[in-house]
Amino acid sequence: MPAGPQRFATQLCGSWCKPHWIADHDRVYGAEGSWWRVGHEFLGEALDDCTQLAITDQNAAGLTYQTDGEQRRQTFSGYFYALDGIDSQQQGPPAGHALDIGSYLTFKERPVAPADAPPMKHEQPRVTGPIGWSSPILADDLAFLKQFAGGQTKMTVIGPVTLALRLVDEHYGDLAEMTFAVADALNAEIRNLVALGVDLVQIDEPEVHFRHSTVADFAVEAIDRALHGVTCRTAVHMCYGYSKNIAEKRSTPVFEAAVALLAQSSVDALCLEYEQPAHQPDLLTHAGDKQVILGVLNLDTEAAVETVDHIVERATAAVDVVGPHRLDLAPDCGMWFLPRPHAAAKIAAMEQAAVRLRSKFS
Repeated sequence: MPAGPQRFATQLCGSWCKPHWIADHDRVYGAEGSWWRVGHEFLGEALDDCTQLAITDQNAAGLTYQTDGEQRRQTFSGYFYALDGIDSQQQGPPAGHALDIGSYLTFKERPVAPADAPPMKHEQPRVTGPIGWSSPILADDLAFLKQFAGGQTKMTVIGPVTLALRLVDEHYGDLAEMTFAVADALNAEIRNLVALGVDLVQIDEPEVHFRHSTVADFAVEAIDRALHGVTCRTAVHMCYGYSKNIAEKRSTPVFEAAVALLAQSSVDALCLEYEQPAHQPDLLTHAGDKQVILGVLNLDTEAAVETVDHIVERATAAVDVVGPHRLDLAPDCGMWFLPRPHAAAKIAAMEQAAVRLRSKFS
């Protein structure tokens, strides 16, 4: 495993607050690109401004790693429909794989879409030919991040399992085979990021939790293929879904099984949603010898800013299981839906807690 920059390294899970002046949050479930409030002529400049603002906020908090805040993405999956073989224009009905954790979640009502919004269709992009990688997806985003980041750089990429389950297979005829093809294509993208100097790449794999029974037999091989030959630090993130959508997240036994599964992969670190589901340190006994990036900030839109004492207490209990050398800090996922001052206060508290933890375990 490549050496980490310091103990209790801090970072975003991936996203940062999306300003309402650029994105209509009520349209997030519409067609890709449909939620921007800024016209095409000025969208590039506006996205640069939002991204620079996201990086500035992370620099101000003093985070160890900085991301681009995923400011240019409407969804974490849609950005990667640019891979060869995927038709995102003419979509089809999803396969309907079973959701293993539905009974553990209480969902909020989704907002009523604006009257002029296109009708929401429960369809997914179709795979019409071999999935491949022919050109960079995140290279320009990383270059922009490196221009302004005051710390180490982190880029997030959708995981192969999760992307495969968001596609309609009209080519492979086998979910595992299609997932491996996605993994090989993402591997080319990640290797390109490494060549451009990224410090940490995180792949996002919520579906290893959501549909664990469907993917357990091939998820580790897919993740290992996506990370084959990657020489920077690597992480895999797993969660319960966005707090914007979910009112209550109850700890699931499926999450434990999924953590244990991910611990069998070649990834360096497991980035785990932890705070809102009120997980306890015994969860981390399933992490094997992996670095743990612990979600210590509850991102429910109604949740208060955590105190530094609370974060230190939660992290100290985790240290009892994994030790001080194997614990880093992050929010739970879905930061983009929070008001920016609220989010800034949360990550500032997280960084202050990390400073205290470094002194405590020096």
